[in-house]
Amino acid sequence: MSTHTEHTEHGDVRSIMTGEKPKKDYGDERKLNFWERIYLVEIVKGLVNTFKMMFRPSTTIDYVGEKSTERQRHVPAVGYRGEHYLKVDDKGNIKCVACFMCSTACPAECITIVGDATDVDQFGAQRFKAPEVFEIDMLKCIYCGMCVEACPKDAIAMSTTYNQVGVKRGDFIYDKARLLKNNDEFMESLGLARSGKDKDGRYPLSPAGMGPDVTHGLQPFRQGTRSEGA
Repeated sequence: MSTHTEHTEHGDVRSIMTGEKPKKDYGDERKLNFWERIYLVEIVKGLVNTFKMMFRPSTTIDYVGEKSTERQRHVPAVGYRGEHYLKVDDKGNIKCVACFMCSTACPAECITIVGDATDVDQFGAQRFKAPEVFEIDMLKCIYCGMCVEACPKDAIAMSTTYNQVGVKRGDFIYDKARLLKNNDEFMESLGLARSGKDKDGRYPLSPAGMGPDVTHGLQPFRQGTRSEGA
């Protein structure tokens, strides 16, 4: 016990913990001279190296620009999960029925929905609700795609857009208008109509190519009329 205490007081503690040989006493280390203490020589060396790099050709790859080669460009694979978008039907109405299934399934809790009663003339008697507020905090989103899987109306999906740029946190709070804009831009890039319909009248981005009026994953809703005040 006394030997261990003496070795701890006079030896290197790190050597005891790691099992390595004790290091030399710090008093034996070489002291810095005057020029080394003021770091002036090292600063000049760093500036010289900086100026050398300034005049070298750029090594940055413009992987999405016109100057980039086909090999340098990032091409998203099939099933790539990028930015979200909200789908619309052939009448231009949002397909979301504010059922909250996507926000419930979201493990990151980044989806906020506020439902509102729908206009009968606009949505028909079978659509009781539509989102008044639909927001996704993209800074919280983990791009797992569970919201897409949970949606029974095929109302939300993920595009292949990946290069998000913003100057403040608020730029990454995607509201309903931004998500609908993402839909329009994505469909236009694919040569599809706003509802996702192609020239042959099919919907290639919907499950099994079914149309926007089909309820996916659930049985069709019971047909009926909307009661007064509903």
